[in-house]
Amino acid sequence: MDFHKLKAFVAVVEECNISRAAIRMNMQQPPLTRIIQQLEQELGATLLKRLPRGVEVTEAGKALYQEALTILAHAQAIPKRVQNIAQGLEGQINIGFTNSVGLHSFLPALLRQFREAFAAVSIHLEEDGSNSLIDSIINEKNDIVFLRKPAPIGLGLNSLHILDEPLIVAMPNNHPLAGVNTPIQLLGLEPYDFVLYRRLAGQDLFDNILASCYQAGFSPNIVQEAPRLTSSLNLIAAGIGLSIVPEAIRDFWNKQIVYKTLQADTPCIAPIYAVYRKNLNNVRIQHLLKLLHNIEMIDASIK
Repeated sequence: MDFHKLKAFVAVVEECNISRAAIRMNMQQPPLTRIIQQLEQELGATLLKRLPRGVEVTEAGKALYQEALTILAHAQAIPKRVQNIAQGLEGQINIGFTNSVGLHSFLPALLRQFREAFAAVSIHLEEDGSNSLIDSIINEKNDIVFLRKPAPIGLGLNSLHILDEPLIVAMPNNHPLAGVNTPIQLLGLEPYDFVLYRRLAGQDLFDNILASCYQAGFSPNIVQEAPRLTSSLNLIAAGIGLSIVPEAIRDFWNKQIVYKTLQADTPCIAPIYAVYRKNLNNVRIQHLLKLLHNIEMIDASIK
């Protein structure tokens, strides 16, 4: 339907007078009268009752008036919304992360700061394995993902190192090492049974833990694997074994579990990287990266 006709009709209804509506529309009265007549012909309904000193809107006219207000308001908002989306101020940002990264407090703090700058942007989060997340970046399903390793070379992806999270020991509260008040030597864990986060679900973290054990001089005796990092805590609390976990897990669960600092010749850490496409002209991602370059500020907001 013609927006000009709707604007003219709204003016007539609100002015209750065709002459005043014509002045408001900056047009002559006869053309405005024809517009109203054309609307009535197109809709097959009487929209206005002609009175000696003006007009009165009919029930059909009231319905058209309400619809016209909605349509005109929406039409008026379209240019601004298109501009906002083009400028990255509206729309959606797709963020992926592995299970272990999702437990770190930097992520909600980062999203909170991002939200302050882009309040109208919808944040879609996806948790998955690292290989699937890499594919999601390549296929443009996600805009940025957070992993425990950098992106493979040659895929057209950038990797930004965000932080190194210490690895610690999680053990049942009745474990022989639970009463030790000093940091645990990594090699000192060799005699004990391990529970680990399944490699298929957390390849990067699994490989990182095994690499730390190998560098310390032993291969861990893995008696059971858990489908998720958090579910491994149930097995640890049940006394099935101990595990090496990212430090952030300490704040997630401490019932029947004791956490100990690890010591080794090579620091036991689990890094976190942001992975995104090269040459990405996206103001939202650029803002996220700017925040990540100031990770100290994010840490401060956590505290």
